[in-house]
Amino acid sequence: MRPRRLATLITALVLTGVVLAALATCLILGPTWIVGEGPALTAAERLKAQNDVRSTLLQAFGGFLALGGVALGAAMTLRQVRANRDGHSIELFTKAIDMLASDQVSVRHGGVYAVEQLAELDERYHGHAHALLTAFIRRHAPWPPSNTETDPTVQPLHGGTFDDIGGALAALSRQTAVFDGWSELERVDLRGAELNELNLSRTCFAHSNLEGASLLETKLVGATMSDTILRYTDLTRADLRGANLTNADLTGAQLNGTVLLGANLTNAQLADTTLRGVIADHTTRWPDGFTPPPDTRPRQAPHHGRSRK
Repeated sequence: MRPRRLATLITALVLTGVVLAALATCLILGPTWIVGEGPALTAAERLKAQNDVRSTLLQAFGGFLALGGVALGAAMTLRQVRANRDGHSIELFTKAIDMLASDQVSVRHGGVYAVEQLAELDERYHGHAHALLTAFIRRHAPWPPSNTETDPTVQPLHGGTFDDIGGALAALSRQTAVFDGWSELERVDLRGAELNELNLSRTCFAHSNLEGASLLETKLVGATMSDTILRYTDLTRADLRGANLTNADLTGAQLNGTVLLGANLTNAQLADTTLRGVIADHTTRWPDGFTPPPDTRPRQAPHHGRSRK
């Protein structure tokens, strides 16, 4: 027998003994103490009164046992409900992992939403769901692309990402499956991806390629697009109109021809950031004391479609 179960059994036996001893004491001494030894009652009347008290005490004890049984039954039912819920969560988690490993984009897309649903149903899986979704994006949209001849899913579709990658990014944006931490999306290929209005705050895009991506009004608060290694995040010709880049780290990032109309770069880090030909105007909010490059110019920004969420 396991030590924990043995300790539980010993505790139960001790409690049972204490309850029985207390009951015996009450039944033997209680009636005499309650009725008393005064001369107002005859011996027969005193005996009858003591028996009545004893009967009342037994009934009260029986009610107490009934209530205890109800409480025990409720506790057992709650334990069973929790066990069923845990079993359901484990089953859903296992199924979601199998779906994410599928060769079919549609099945993987369903797996993404299964992971998000699990995180919504059981908060204990927030960390697992977050790690799964970010690892899934890194695996199926790597930069630089790998196995492009045998794995077509690493090829970006025109105007956006594949449904499974887009679904995973949208799930991260909804924050249901996001654990209290960073979303690690280093070395991902999001060229031409439509990420409009998503919440990708506190996301690390180090060494990733977002060339030509549409990020209209996207929240990138505190996002990181730099690294100590001499590599960079590519935002060439990306559309960041109205994007919130407050406190973002853009150290060393490539923003050649990037659209920054209405973008908020308050307190952003722009050391060694390449800003050749960026499109900005008076609505662009730069960090305090920062001087935009001389070739910064307002002109007609490219048009992007709305995001697919």
